[in-house]
Amino acid sequence: MNVQHYLNIKRVARRTQNHMWFRVPNQIFFNMNAVENLTQFPSTTTIIVTNPALEQIGHVDIVRRHMCPKTHVHVCIIPDAEPEVKVIDQGVEALNFYQADQIIALGGGSMIDAAKIMKLKYESPEADLQELAAPFLDLRKRVIEYPKGKAQRARLVAIPTTSGTGSEVTPFAVLTDKERGRKVTLADYSLTPDVAIVDPQFVMSMPKGLTADTGIDCLTHALEAGVSNYASAYTDANAMQAIRLVFKYLPTAFASPHDEEARCMMHNAACIAAMAFSNASVGVNHALAHAFGARFHIAHGKANALMLPHVMAYNAAVPTKFMPSPYTKGYVAHKKYATVADLLGLGGQTVPEKVEKLIAATEQLLDQLGFPRSIAEMGIPRDEFEGAIPEMVKAAFDDPSWRSNPRMPLMQELVELFWKAYEGRGTARLAAVQPQAV
Repeated sequence: MNVQHYLNIKRVARRTQNHMWFRVPNQIFFNMNAVENLTQFPSTTTIIVTNPALEQIGHVDIVRRHMCPKTHVHVCIIPDAEPEVKVIDQGVEALNFYQADQIIALGGGSMIDAAKIMKLKYESPEADLQELAAPFLDLRKRVIEYPKGKAQRARLVAIPTTSGTGSEVTPFAVLTDKERGRKVTLADYSLTPDVAIVDPQFVMSMPKGLTADTGIDCLTHALEAGVSNYASAYTDANAMQAIRLVFKYLPTAFASPHDEEARCMMHNAACIAAMAFSNASVGVNHALAHAFGARFHIAHGKANALMLPHVMAYNAAVPTKFMPSPYTKGYVAHKKYATVADLLGLGGQTVPEKVEKLIAATEQLLDQLGFPRSIAEMGIPRDEFEGAIPEMVKAAFDDPSWRSNPRMPLMQELVELFWKAYEGRGTARLAAVQPQAV
């Protein structure tokens, strides 16, 4: 017996961080004429998944020109801009009929997402899409496992024709459920395309409206990945570079559509931002945009633009409720935004000043691209919007996108964000003082 026995000593386990990850397709080809690399991938039978417009303007012919001559090529035309379940089933039927060993997705994010789900159902016919869409907190800790056994195997090559979604390198796929008026999000690294070809020749003819929509989608990906609870030094490097490229080149790509350098840099920015959010995920901005876009049939990029300044101010303020995460020791979203402001040379002495300037610069960019300043400006009646609020809030809260948001949204806060977007930007300001580290 000695003095140590009288000391009240407690031993507790030391908290350690979970292991993190950074995954991207093992082959990404980029810059002008990158499509020539298709010759590296021999195939007996290839299905090209695309839409009628891209076939008419000759993009399908460009792809065919650079494929192995002995390959049997069949084109699967998807007429809908946002494919639904029955369209996916038709694509799977074509894959089974031709016994394809390669799928080339040529199109925007919706087209590539459709090809991902076609590949999933082709290789694993028993896959239940509604079951696989079950919500989760961590991609590596799912309750519902994606199928491991493959009835067929097909290489998926993604060739984006827009500069925004980054679907060519992501493990996500969004499917429109028109019967329920909502979007279903699937997420698993098995959905990631095997090869990505980021060739700007396919975006040189993008109209101004699509350039703006997809460019802001890219910016939203990068900003949300930058402040995500899953952010790391690896994802930050990609997110920050993508943000810098968007602010520098998007106005030029919008004003001068045939500027090859601007188009090339924006196409690369979209892919770089996607590599960031593929590993850090996105946030509440996407949850709101998915719900609002599905309910009122608004383009995804435009829906993101309407929410973005308000969500940035929301994330930079003192949280009502923190999002629990083993990857962060304190609330740093406001500091991350300040770092972005420094990168862009926006000025400001304190963190709140820098965040204010970043929000103002974002609003200025949105104005420059011709986005409406409010939902009201789009002609949606106030009473109709008010009536849709409960449904949209539920859809946004059920959306897995916000699970990595630095601030855990309360239902009432989602309502407030929707109303701020309805009233319009220019009012997006910090709601409180700089949050303290916790």
